[in-house]
This record gives sequence, structure tokens and C-alpha cells, in this order.
Amino acid sequence: MNRERISLILLVLFCAYLFLFGLGKMALLDPDEPFYAETAREMLNRSEWLTPRIFGEPQFEKPPLYYWLVILSFKVFGVNEFAARFPSAVFGILGIIGIYLLGGLLFSKRTALYASLVMATAIEYTILARACVTDMVLCVFILYAFLFFFYELKKKNKVSCIFSSACLAFAVLTKGPIGVILPVFIIVVFFIIRKEFTHLFKMPILWPLVIFVVIAAPWHYLMYRVYGSDFTGHFFGFQNITRFLHPEHRIGDIFYYNIPVILAGFFPWSIFLPYGAFTIIKKDKEKFRSHLFLLVWILTFFIFFSISRTKLPTYIFPLFPALAIAMGRCWELSSGSKDFKIPFKVSGILYLISSPIALIIFYRFSLVKYPAMSQAILKSGIVLLVLLAISFTFFIRRKISLFFGSIVFTLAVVLIPLTISIGPVVSLYESSKEASKVLKNIVRPNERIGVETCYRRGVVFYLDKENLIDVHRHHIITKFLESKQRVWAVLKYKNYKFLYEDKKRPYRKLTYVVYKFGKKVIITNKIPKNGKYIEKRPIDEPL
Repeated sequence: MNRERISLILLVLFCAYLFLFGLGKMALLDPDEPFYAETAREMLNRSEWLTPRIFGEPQFEKPPLYYWLVILSFKVFGVNEFAARFPSAVFGILGIIGIYLLGGLLFSKRTALYASLVMATAIEYTILARACVTDMVLCVFILYAFLFFFYELKKKNKVSCIFSSACLAFAVLTKGPIGVILPVFIIVVFFIIRKEFTHLFKMPILWPLVIFVVIAAPWHYLMYRVYGSDFTGHFFGFQNITRFLHPEHRIGDIFYYNIPVILAGFFPWSIFLPYGAFTIIKKDKEKFRSHLFLLVWILTFFIFFSISRTKLPTYIFPLFPALAIAMGRCWELSSGSKDFKIPFKVSGILYLISSPIALIIFYRFSLVKYPAMSQAILKSGIVLLVLLAISFTFFIRRKISLFFGSIVFTLAVVLIPLTISIGPVVSLYESSKEASKVLKNIVRPNERIGVETCYRRGVVFYLDKENLIDVHRHHIITKFLESKQRVWAVLKYKNYKFLYEDKKRPYRKLTYVVYKFGKKVIITNKIPKNGKYIEKRPIDEPL
């Protein structure tokens, strides 16, 4: 017990470093992070705890639990980037603890430790633990629902079913019906495959169902009473059914979309997945029941979100804990052996080769899209090569446990410092914070601001003004710029150019660019008071 407590304490400290260190260094990235932060801020300003609001209007994209967490964080730390991301970081730590406990229930404490370290250093898990989005919270509630479910299976503790049901209710309050439908489906399918129908019917139903309804139902009922079909149509109809049947993003409407998501999001451990499957099939047949549950868990989320027409990289994130536990079991089975099988040799070599290749690709990508971060990537690359040399030494000496530890250490040493050093640079390109600072200095109180849809959330958050106009559509921006008074607009530079290059409806009146960085520009319809500007259009038009 003492060793287990020490392991958990060290694990929590390690995760606190990974998920909390430098958490507020990077501005909120458009468009998702400002959406959740601004909704929470407006609810806080209005002392409104039930109806999520953005731009002063109700919005029903997500239930309120995540907003509540961010509001509480704002109350403690103030309205800032660190506070906006703090709930995800805390749940990221809770998720690693949950994986440790579930891994111990399904297999052993050694598997649990390997699985926790695998999950803590997987790329997507680290990113989502440091992001103001709902996905980490949803994943952790589903994870704990399965943890309590298996605790009931093993310990015959009926109260665990109530805790499991409560977790599913909180998952629903985080992201909607998907938080209960897929987990219950996984449990039912698991029992059907195992032909354990008697246990399925022996599980307590009444009190878990009561707890679920008491937690999940009141908010939905109150929203229906206040907003009626506006709530049900958007929340259930559009956000769940329509987005499942029709693609919201064209790039995701391909059946194999989630394969590269797993390969990239679970990196570097995704390289070892074929070896993990080989090892488990060969060496772990006595744990078939546990592996079956993990397999059903993985396949359910993977297949469901592969069928869904709307896809995003975070949608299949709740299956990552199952992958981590299976991978942890693989490393436990391999750690005591010096008999290198070909699959392990191939996986190890691929890791040692792919890591520097990935950094080179990232460096080349940064030169094109984020030139200012290239020096930080080069410095991290030098450190990475040194650490990979150490990993290579353990690999050729067949020290599997040390090889595993060197991978974890490499990611801990490179990933977070790299994130902190490039974070402010990424903010310049992908956040509206800098543009908002410029607007604060140049816009007078009686002058209006228009913002393109993708930047509106961020600008509203950083300016703390809800009445900014959405000028995304052509007829709106042209009418806005034709105003007799001075107005300002934040647009994508390519869309600004298209205003004048549109063959059907070209805009011909003068505008001036006063700020440009990355894809964003700030324009005005009147020459600035100080006469300074970067660019004007039409280019051939005299002043």
C-alpha cells in the first residue's frame, strides 16, 4: 500500500508538471477555446448558471457542466487563460489516476503504472489537458464510469453502480447524450459476447437510474420549459442528429479519418500498437476477459465516429484510455524479457527514426506557417537527438524497462518546454489576443467593430465587449464598410482581398489595413487619424 501511494503521488506530481506548468503562457486559440471561455465569462457576468450564453444570446451547443467548471476557476484565479484551461488540467490528472486504478483492476499495478505513463505522454492527451475544451472532462467521466462498473464486477459492491451512473450523468451534462449511449452500449455488448446475461440482469438498476435522472434531467427539463422547441431542435436535433447524419466539416467526411488521428494523437505509443496486439495475443490469453472489454470499448467509439459524417480529431478521444491500458499491459509483459521479437525490433526502430523525422516535418511546416518558432524547434531538436541516443543505447542492450522510461523522459523533457516556447508564437497566428490589443488602442468609444465569424469569439473575449458585429457574409461586410462613420473590421487577409477581387460583386470603396499578422488583418473605412497604414485598397485608387 505504501509503494502504491508513493507511485500515485509521484504520478500526480509528474502530471502536474505536464499539464499545469506554463498553462497560461499561450493565448486562447481560435475558434474553440474562446467559445467556451467567453460563454463562461458571460454566464459569470450575468450570474447566470443555467443558460449558456455567448454574444448575449442563449446557445445550446453543449450542456452547462464544463462552463460551470470554468466559472468556478474564473472565480478563484480571475478571468485569464490559466483559469480557462485549469479544469481540463485537473481532469487530465484525475484521468491518469483513473487509468492507474482501472489498469490495476483489470490487470496489475505494474500494468497500471505503465498505462498511466503511456497516457500522460501521448500527444493528444497532453494537448487536451492543456486546452479549454470539453473533451478531457467527457473522457474522464466515461473512464470513471467504467472504473466503478468493474469495481462492482470484481468486488460485488452495489454502491459502485450508483457512482458509475453518476459519472455517466455528469458525462451527459458535459457533452450530451453521447456520454451515456456509447458507454451503456459497450457494457451491454461486453456481457452479450461473454454470454453473462445473468450478471447483466442481477446488476442494480433502480437506484443508479434514479441517480442518473436526478443529476442529468433537471437542466434539460428547465431548458425545455424556458426555450421549448428552440432548445430541443438545436440541442438534440442539430447538435446530435444532424451533425451525425450530415458533415459539418468537409475535410472529415472520409471513412478512414480516425486512423491518422490515432496514429498522430497517440504518438509515440501508436508506433507500438501492432507489437502490443502481437504480444497480448501471444502471451496474455488468461486475461481475455479484460482485453475483450478494452477491445469493445475501442471499437465502439472508433466505428461510431467513423460512421458519423461530422468528424473532428477529438471525437474518438474517449477510446484513448483503453489503448493506454492495453499498451501498458504489453510493456509489462515485455519488460521482464530479453527475447526481442521482430515486431518489437521494428517498433523500436520506427520510434527512433520517426521522432526526428516528425520534428523535421514540424520544422519545415513552421518555416511556412509559423516562421518565428523555427529557432525554438531547432533547439528542442538538439535535445531530442541526445535523448534518442540514450534510448538507442537501452534498445540495443535489450533493456526494455529502461527503454520505456527513456521514451517517457524524452517526452517530458522536450514536449512541455517546446510547448511553452512556441506557445506565444502560435498565439500570434492562431489567437485574436494581439489583434484585440491593437483595437483597444485605436478604436474610440463611439466607433463600431465588425469581426469575421472565426475570430469573433476571441475578440469578444479579449475586448470584453459582447456587441461586436459578425461581418462574415459579403453583403454584411460591404454594408458595414459603407458606413459614414469610421468602423473597424477584423478579417482573414484572403477574404479581405477577395472583397475587391470578387468578379460578381467587387467592392470598390477605399479601405486601409492598419494591422496584419499571419492570416489576420484589421481594416478601417477611413484613413487613420495619424495617417499611418500598411496597405490600402483598391491599390490603384488615388487618396
